[in-house]
Amino acid sequence: MKKIIATLLLIVTSNSLAFGSGLKNVEIIEGWKNSDASIVLGLKISLNDGWTTYWHTPGPIGLKPKFDFSNSVNINKVEVLWPGPKVFGTSGFEYIGYEDEVVLPLTLEAKISTEPINLKITGNIGVCYDVCVPIEFKLQSGLKTITREINPDLLAALTSLPLSPSDFGKQKASCSLTFGENSFKITANIPYLVKPESQIYFSIKDYRHELSIEQPSLVNPGKPISAIGEWHDEAHLKVQSDLITITQIYGDEVIEQKGC
Repeated sequence: MKKIIATLLLIVTSNSLAFGSGLKNVEIIEGWKNSDASIVLGLKISLNDGWTTYWHTPGPIGLKPKFDFSNSVNINKVEVLWPGPKVFGTSGFEYIGYEDEVVLPLTLEAKISTEPINLKITGNIGVCYDVCVPIEFKLQSGLKTITREINPDLLAALTSLPLSPSDFGKQKASCSLTFGENSFKITANIPYLVKPESQIYFSIKDYRHELSIEQPSLVNPGKPISAIGEWHDEAHLKVQSDLITITQIYGDEVIEQKGC
């Protein structure tokens, strides 16, 4: 099992920061403004060879990445998009993430679309090799007026996002939620699950840091799949099935369904 050592804190006021150890660099990639006035930027995380960092649902031994955008200027909303991850580790000690480099696309909504923005990020991520190092960093883009010019590196990251069941001509999964005092159970019927070697992961949008989900250890195509979730503190019974994300990973193939 990988060991976790003390958090490394790095603060920067530019849009890029070089590191030592396993994390080489983290930077905000310039993007573009869409016709609907939404903005696309990117967070690029570069690692040394063989190092990994975690997906939003990192597995039983992983560190959940967390990003805070609340100090940004003229930004109303930020959504992080996650490219298809890979599964690392051995049975019982798996973790899910990215190796060497990942670009996380960010979709932004400005408060005033005609005014410049300044994206400010406080990030907490883990990077791993023989040990896992929790790292906190602070970045900002600086005041910028975003143009419509397409950034090819960021466009490539968008093409690596998971595919949906409909992209494969498959029917969507259906699921249900049952609640206990401080826990809940997800039960799903997944028509596109046809390979028993596949791995299924459940996550709850907007609640990834408030709860833990014991992911299914075995999957049987054609049979219901279930997972148990527990709140870290007070239960939030308002969680509904439309907030559930189901991700199926089979090698390099990643299928993701949002809502069920």
